Amino acid sequence: MHELENFASALLQAGETTINNLILTHYRELNMTNEELIVFLQYKRSLDRGIDFPDAEAVANVMGTTTADVYTQLDNLLKKDLLLIESKADEAGKLRDRYDFSPLYQKLAALPDTLSGVHTTAAAVSAPDSKSAREDVFNKIEVEFGRPLSPTELQTIARWFDEDHFKPELILIALREAVLNQAYSLRYIDRILLSWRQKNLTSAGQVEKELSQRRTKQATPPAQTTPKGPSIPLFKVSEPPTQS
Repeated sequence: MHELENFASALLQAGETTINNLILTHYRELNMTNEELIVFLQYKRSLDRGIDFPDAEAVANVMGTTTADVYTQLDNLLKKDLLLIESKADEAGKLRDRYDFSPLYQKLAALPDTLSGVHTTAAAVSAPDSKSAREDVFNKIEVEFGRPLSPTELQTIARWFDEDHFKPELILIALREAVLNQAYSLRYIDRILLSWRQKNLTSAGQVEKELSQRRTKQATPPAQTTPKGPSIPLFKVSEPPTQS
């Protein structure tokens, strides 16, 4: 019983590493090998604990392999654009490297039907164009926001495609409207898209017409009305006013 309590305590102290099931389901579609997936999981474990640049030798010891093999897998992930190595200044102003797997999440979110898991014949035929359009949306949002998207933001955009079925061109128009209003927020874009859906605006042409009409209405000044002043009696200058 005492050993079981110690084991339970050790479990709590060790913490947990959360891995999204989409990664486990689609990692082969990202061109990841089994070995690369394990290396990713080991590095994610350290990153989740606040270790920005995990030691390759420590990872190799856990995996029962060599440091050279770990570096080989990391290099493969870099070549496949699934990993970035960034340099950022710490509190003392010293540059330190850190691993960033956000490109992996971005590619995952760009996969057609990632969330729904539905792969129909029609979807398969249009997959190249669909994937290109999705990637274009992700890239343009990152450019306008001026920063990489977080995994949560990537999943939000993927939901727009796979659950809400918003067209790429509508998302880009909503992005344009958000930028014009200096609202660099996916939540703001989401509200725009939902408002268009409520108005049954499903094509870029319908949306542009609606926006044009709204801007024309806003630019039209209100009709001017002549204010009514006090009633002024009229009489000839040569005649005194009639006394009542």
